[in-house]
Amino acid sequence: MNETVNLILKRRSVRHYKPEMISEEELNYIIKCGLYAPSAKNKQNWHFTVITNQEKIDEINRLAIEGMERLGIEKEEDYHVFYHAPVVIVISSKIEGYSEVNAGCVVENMAIAAKSMGIGSCIIGQTRYMYHQADKADINRVLRIPENYEHDISICFGYPDAEDEEAKPRKENVVDYIL
Repeated sequence: MNETVNLILKRRSVRHYKPEMISEEELNYIIKCGLYAPSAKNKQNWHFTVITNQEKIDEINRLAIEGMERLGIEKEEDYHVFYHAPVVIVISSKIEGYSEVNAGCVVENMAIAAKSMGIGSCIIGQTRYMYHQADKADINRVLRIPENYEHDISICFGYPDAEDEEAKPRKENVVDYIL
């Protein structure tokens, strides 16, 4: 089977990480693969905030959990939005058409690139809950999100602390062909 197809089929969300940091070279390759994602009209209208400081990661985790609590979303007592991964990248986009789709392409490129290097990843949508408990401008300042940009999604990375899980069964009857 084609190596790229094999990586796509074997990539899983990792929720248990070793505490060790990934190398700077690996991180730079992951970021570069994100930068080479396709974007509508080649706008490349994204911004990446790369966080490796564990205190900052924990602060963002706290803000997201407080936002979830404010909305009545309950989590286990020791829940961590980023599963204690050593690297978090927050993707934000300039406010214009297709930003979310572009961000989706970015995180998938990054996730597959990470998998190719033996690095686990998990795409995180829960960081959006930060905005339900604090001022948007304050959050954007903490995350260094540029003016006229908005948070889209996050992704965390680290060396997996467990073997790859088997893929969950795929849903059936979700493809129609018009011939």
